[in-house]
Amino acid sequence: MPAISVIIPVYKVEPYLDACVASVTAQTFSDLEILLVDDGSPDGCPALCDAWAQKDPRVRVIHRENGGLSAARNTGIDAATGQFLAFVDSDDLLEPDTLRRAYEAQRQHDADLVIFNLVYVDEHNTPLPAPDFTGFRDEVLDADGVWQRYFALAEQKIYYVVAWNKLYKRELFADLRYAEGKRYEDQFLLPGLLARCKTIACLGYPGYRYVQRGGSIMAQGSSRNYLDRSEFLLEWCAYFAGKGDVLRAEGLLNDAIRNLGEKERFDLSTKGQQVRYRTACRGCADAYRMLARRTGQRSMVLRAFLLRLGLPVYLRFLQSRQ
Repeated sequence: MPAISVIIPVYKVEPYLDACVASVTAQTFSDLEILLVDDGSPDGCPALCDAWAQKDPRVRVIHRENGGLSAARNTGIDAATGQFLAFVDSDDLLEPDTLRRAYEAQRQHDADLVIFNLVYVDEHNTPLPAPDFTGFRDEVLDADGVWQRYFALAEQKIYYVVAWNKLYKRELFADLRYAEGKRYEDQFLLPGLLARCKTIACLGYPGYRYVQRGGSIMAQGSSRNYLDRSEFLLEWCAYFAGKGDVLRAEGLLNDAIRNLGEKERFDLSTKGQQVRYRTACRGCADAYRMLARRTGQRSMVLRAFLLRLGLPVYLRFLQSRQ
């Protein structure tokens, strides 16, 4: 059994894949298995994956039909045999000492999760000045501490969210998987992940190089342009309501409502997208009904009622109060 299973989902990254895998095989911590999950890539990536398996016995290749990033990650989780898991996006890079430092931090603190810092780089591996992650320092937190740090940050909050700057205990994923068919799958996973963690070791060491390239999903505009954002905000609302943090839950719900009110942002040209939009709007009404039951606040009862009448009605109500 290897100490760490490194899962690398692969799809249409032929110019970047060799550098990515090389940054993993060159780790100073060598007790690894490296799972290259070829997600039906239509370019030369499948052959490159097989070539790496020939060069390094720690590399295993899984060829699968295309199902998206979450499905590829889940396939890697199912196949992994390591005590710990790490994810690397196939166009990104690890610093040589990253996994050793993360493993030692895990051992020192008996951490369920280790987070290491990151730096944005361009396609030539040149560090970019923004966003600036240099303010992160070594510290040990619990899940509530991570949420406090997250909500206090702007763009740097991705330090706590994204999958690929972390070392996970394998058992965290015993009954946890990435939501398939979703953008921002890391945000959908985060509440369930943190709820399973008692100790989270955070490192200031910038061990992950996040490559900025024009063709990636992350470069396709604001998250506010996609219904996935409102959907995960509604899930977060339910999570915090369940923890008794009604104030936080209502704030997240109102952010989802504001986003859905920007209807012109979304591509609603298909019936499926229209159904998703209506479902999310109904979800906002249901969420306010849930908060109203928990708190007994008459204002929440009224908001739930207005949302059931329709989002335009509710937005007009808000405008009348300004």
